[in-house]
Amino acid sequence: MDFDHYQSETVRLADSNDTAHELVPMLGLGAHVGELLLAQQRYLSESLVAETSRGMVARELGMVLRWSALLAHVNGLTLNTIANRNLIKVDERARSLDFPGIAALPGQDAILGLAEYAELAAETDQEISAGVDPLSLSVPMLGLAGEVGTLLVEEKKRYRRDSKIDDWPSFIGIELGDLLWYTATVARHAGLGLEEVAGRDLARAARSSSLSSDATEQKSSFDEDFPATERVPRQLHLRFQERTVNGQAVVTMTLLAATPNAFPDGPISRGSGKFQGFKVGEALGDEVTDNSRRVDAYRYHDAIHLGFLAVLGWSPNLRGLLQVKRKSNSVTDETEDGARAIFAEEGIAAILAKQATLSRQFEAPNLVPEDLLDLIALVVEDLEVSSLPYRMWREAISQGFTVMRQLSEGGGGYVLADLDARSLQYSKFPFLT
Repeated sequence: MDFDHYQSETVRLADSNDTAHELVPMLGLGAHVGELLLAQQRYLSESLVAETSRGMVARELGMVLRWSALLAHVNGLTLNTIANRNLIKVDERARSLDFPGIAALPGQDAILGLAEYAELAAETDQEISAGVDPLSLSVPMLGLAGEVGTLLVEEKKRYRRDSKIDDWPSFIGIELGDLLWYTATVARHAGLGLEEVAGRDLARAARSSSLSSDATEQKSSFDEDFPATERVPRQLHLRFQERTVNGQAVVTMTLLAATPNAFPDGPISRGSGKFQGFKVGEALGDEVTDNSRRVDAYRYHDAIHLGFLAVLGWSPNLRGLLQVKRKSNSVTDETEDGARAIFAEEGIAAILAKQATLSRQFEAPNLVPEDLLDLIALVVEDLEVSSLPYRMWREAISQGFTVMRQLSEGGGGYVLADLDARSLQYSKFPFLT
């Protein structure tokens, strides 16, 4: 992968707000270099094992590269030109210190690959130790911090109108060149390939981007190839009723309608006293309380699962309540619809409920933090839903929490989950279905 391709893809996948003003990518650089230093500090204090530290370094280096590409773009610069000029600079500096320079310096206009740049930059690295050595890794990390610090200090001066920099794009290009050198050097001392780091971050950016390909969304459910009796209905109409028992609010969720309904006469026997399916007009699951010392809206948390189901076409929890597990395939039944998948979904819902108080209850999709989505991606990485982009997760979470809040404020009500429209709606009155 060359720098031009990497930068064009990074810009294409970026949110428009990320390139609206250079302060956004500049602060992004500061934040993720800080995370790099934190990972190294925790590694040195033995609160992180080496492999975990290495994974964090890879992720944060990817973000440093991403913000560098965006900062260059905002200032009308290309990473390819920046990288070429940086090689000339570090070669001259190395030779001035009687240190071997770059044996075969490319032409100033050469199209550089990230791997090629990293190899050439390594020829001017005075820290000759290879591998994950604490000192050899810490030195370029401190260099990264210094370069970002210089950028931030000059940006502050520009805001105060006392900067002495006359040619701002040229200044940005020089500083970003040094950042690239330190980024490549950190990667090498951490046993990482710069191109590998960039590729992984592009994949992460693609998952998070609002421009995610329709190909990742073409399956609006994960059961279309299964028998009708093992599919979740495309529309679910539910009633949530709240009552007070011994001074505690208790909520019941009742299925009012399902389309299509493969069980017009109710559940069908699978033998041995087991059944498949649901009955319209009956409660789904047990009564739910807040399960907490304080009163909150968690008694309506099934709305979170309904958000997952409506937008993602995925909810092992609700599939279990509806008794439409995919029994015809033993592997799918065990791995996708079994207890472990249900526990994973419940865990995600519980974490989201705690995080929601810090993120305005996810009233808009962009309020779902990316690091939270990264955690979710880790939890579901072996499940079918892992193929879906962050954009869909944000929408599912926001819709689910919006309806949960509406249910709480209304003391109950009606919910319509439409898997074809990927929408979850609330009403005080029954929907016309």
